[in-house]
Amino acid sequence: MVQFAIILIVPCISFILFHQYLNHTMTYQKQLLKNSFNTQAYFINKPDIKNHTLSGMLSINHQSYKYYYYLKNDAQSTYYNQLYGYSCNIKGNFKTVDEHLNSHLYVNLESINSCRASHSTISNFIERHKQFVLTQLNERHVRTSGKIIALITGDTSKIDETDLEKVREIGIYHLLAISGTHIGAIIGLIYYLLNRFQFPLALIKLILFILLPVYTLYTDLAPSAIRAVSIALLIILLPKQIYKQSIHLLALVFMISTLINPAYIYNIGFQFSYLITFFILFSLPVLENASTVKCTLYVTVIAQIGSFIISAIYFNQIQWIGVLSNLFFVPFYACCLLPLALFYFLTLHFPFEIIPLTKILNFVTWIHDVTVNLFMKLATIKWIIPELSSIFITITVLLLVITVILLVHKQYFSFSVVMIIVLIITTILPKSSDYKLTMLNVGQGDALLFETSQRESVLIDTGGALQKPGEHPNHMLAKKRIMPTLKKHGVKKIKYLIITHPHVDHMGELNYLINAIKIENLIINQHSFEINLLKLLIKQCNENEIKLLDFKKVPQFFIDEAKFKLLDTTIPSSEDLNEHSIVTLIEYNGIKILLMGDATIHNESELLRKYNIGKVDILKVGHHGSKTSTSYAFINNIKPRISLISVAKKNRYNLPSIEVVKRLQNAYSKIYMTSQSGEITISLKTHLLINGQPQ
Repeated sequence: MVQFAIILIVPCISFILFHQYLNHTMTYQKQLLKNSFNTQAYFINKPDIKNHTLSGMLSINHQSYKYYYYLKNDAQSTYYNQLYGYSCNIKGNFKTVDEHLNSHLYVNLESINSCRASHSTISNFIERHKQFVLTQLNERHVRTSGKIIALITGDTSKIDETDLEKVREIGIYHLLAISGTHIGAIIGLIYYLLNRFQFPLALIKLILFILLPVYTLYTDLAPSAIRAVSIALLIILLPKQIYKQSIHLLALVFMISTLINPAYIYNIGFQFSYLITFFILFSLPVLENASTVKCTLYVTVIAQIGSFIISAIYFNQIQWIGVLSNLFFVPFYACCLLPLALFYFLTLHFPFEIIPLTKILNFVTWIHDVTVNLFMKLATIKWIIPELSSIFITITVLLLVITVILLVHKQYFSFSVVMIIVLIITTILPKSSDYKLTMLNVGQGDALLFETSQRESVLIDTGGALQKPGEHPNHMLAKKRIMPTLKKHGVKKIKYLIITHPHVDHMGELNYLINAIKIENLIINQHSFEINLLKLLIKQCNENEIKLLDFKKVPQFFIDEAKFKLLDTTIPSSEDLNEHSIVTLIEYNGIKILLMGDATIHNESELLRKYNIGKVDILKVGHHGSKTSTSYAFINNIKPRISLISVAKKNRYNLPSIEVVKRLQNAYSKIYMTSQSGEITISLKTHLLINGQPQ
């Protein structure tokens, strides 16, 4: 009865506390976003310098934020590289990537000056020690030192982004997070070393009680580290008779954590950590009596089941290859790489290098990387999960719990049947039967997705960010906006990708997308491409088996029941590449959609002269709402019911132009902008639905 009451009361208290926290946090964040600031800040860690950008963590009024500062010259990089441990007067403003629950504010710095050494603190000492470790690893020429840092601290920021993508794709990213395996290895190593020196058991436990909480600070209080350390300390402290089963300790730590900080519930790492651990502890009856091989297989499958719904919701993808890759990497990490990394970490504090140990570590990490690349060859086959409704999520969670119960009772046939049902519910049933047009939120750029009920798709432009001199593109728009949207919509390949014209804000993410998703046809205006860029594009298309087509040779094509017309309104003699834009007219079920790229008023005049389009239902406004496009004559001729403008918030061009907005309003057109609405999806029914709302 008491347990039942606790189960009811604790989530209710956490729910109330979380909503209070959320309301306070959202209000506070909105206030911060409104104004710039000029204040004191403490620089927590040694900054990273990439592409002339300084980044790291700083503290303002005891709140930690990630910051970015664009270096003006090379001399600044040397000076600002030593900022950590200093308090400086900073000037800048707060920004956020997305307006949703899990978004984090970051600081965009305009200036840094008047720096002075700050008083030593625990966090200051820990950060300096982390930097010492990283320096030692680099000086000893350890391969992929970032991986060793990640294994010890859970901090993956030092790992190359390409390597991170690989471990995500093959489903072993969780092995880099702090887990029970890490804590078990640390406890085992400490116990072995102290026991060799004949320390009393009581003293060993006391040392563990001191070192393990310090280690959680070393991991920046990662939720998974707090869970693992808390459970380990409780197991050391409490007699077995009190808690009976480890799952009771997990429940206790979960309740205490969510009471202290209810927002933990919405942390992805927290969710992965507790759900996977819960499923594994729940399955102990079948694991305890299994052989080593069977136990490894069971744990791998159970961990995949435990992570299934979280991966489906957040990433719209299930790394099925993880079932195979974890069979190798879980024991590889647990028995080889992790203990070796921890022991090597200890030797970094010796005044000398154990060269044979460095060679062994490098050899082991080489085996790791080679094996990752082998599994990557299988990871080309992707299991995409469309966006799931609350009902589908609830049913899936219930079925996943049933699968674990069946597995524990060794009902393998029933387990297989239920997993097939999960596959149907998560992959097939959620698919929409609507044709859709989506304007992606890519900031100051263009990217539009057209998809049919059969998931045939056309992407018009890719978006892209302007790069500073010497800066390499990081393709964050493709990684964080375009690919997640494609997965959410269940799009596995792109039938046609149309690049309206060769400006970075329209094709900057093309290099990434060519390798990230199957593209069958790429349509461009070849005349608008500079010769070297065209040669590079031809090479990329040949390597990826993509048909490169000039739009003049493909005046129209069909995607299921939708007709695409590529209208030639270009002005070949113009030096303005905007006037080389491909204009696309889509006709489906009596609905007309006109996509203008960055076409100018001159292209609009050419369009009115050459084509009799008539009224359109949806207009993608040319050139992000600039006054160089969208003339009175053009708008009065096509009279769009809905006008879409792809534009960034507070952009330096002050777009859209007030004149253009007034023209559209005077034509009684409903205006939707990504700067206000974010990503916009229109279901192409008789009554258009925009983001699910009738128009």
